[in-house]
Amino acid sequence: MERAYDRQVEDIFTLQDSLTESVINVIAGSYGALAAVGRNAIRRNPPASLRAYDCYLLGVEQQDTFSRAGTAEAIRLFSRALELDPTLVRAWTALAYAYSIEGAHGFGDDAQVSIENWRTAVENAILLDPMDSVACNCLGDLRGCLGDVAGAERAYRRAFEYGSNHADTLALLAGSKALVAGDPAEAMPLIERAMRLNPLAPPWYFGMLGRILFAADRHREAIAALRRSTLNSPNLLMFITLAHSAVGEAGEAARIEARLKAEFPDFSVERFITSYPVTNPNAVRAIRHAAQLARDDGGLQKMPDPS
Repeated sequence: MERAYDRQVEDIFTLQDSLTESVINVIAGSYGALAAVGRNAIRRNPPASLRAYDCYLLGVEQQDTFSRAGTAEAIRLFSRALELDPTLVRAWTALAYAYSIEGAHGFGDDAQVSIENWRTAVENAILLDPMDSVACNCLGDLRGCLGDVAGAERAYRRAFEYGSNHADTLALLAGSKALVAGDPAEAMPLIERAMRLNPLAPPWYFGMLGRILFAADRHREAIAALRRSTLNSPNLLMFITLAHSAVGEAGEAARIEARLKAEFPDFSVERFITSYPVTNPNAVRAIRHAAQLARDDGGLQKMPDPS
């Protein structure tokens, strides 16, 4: 028979484990407090003193701007980091994501070149560390982009196996489950766990949440989540435009779309669907339906063929 104090002790240990996981996720990782302190410190160093990991951290900061110039600078910094240390798995993975951003957002001259560079970078990351959960998730996105949905699902399973307590992995995986491959119903529990593990969730977590809610046709909630992200990414501007269109707010949709066209003239819904990629049928349907509504209101002329 279980005694009351046995149950209390077990609860204490469970709470202790939960708190430990949360602390690790808040202070560690590319977006944690330690990384922020590191970036502030290395900005005070002269360029000649930058080491591989310093270049990597500065590259992450540039990558987070989601601009053409920021993405190009991130690629330069990650590439420099890898010149200094070719075994830096984080830099290979970040470089892979930078090339995926370049391709999906129209920041490069040729989307296929971006995808091939993405493939090279993520395969190097996996070769160096097959159990890196973020690299596994990035590989899953690549497999989806190449039309290998089964391969994407296998990579996502490995990402969860190796990163079930890593908040950033769970947040990325949630977005991938909703839009690329796997069971979209698993996306919400994953992003909710990521936010429990990292209560100081960076803005991009809310961007992922907004995309997940949009794909689930929860447009009002998607708008609220996207407003808590940093609306500097063309795909987030696209999602919030489409969400406003879906709830009949044509004026607000037109206002945000005008910003999207002005800041990211080479971005299109079609490019995002094919290069991100978006292959889960429910997500494709949700995006195309909202894009049709937007077109009916005179917006988003570069919408995908709804056939």
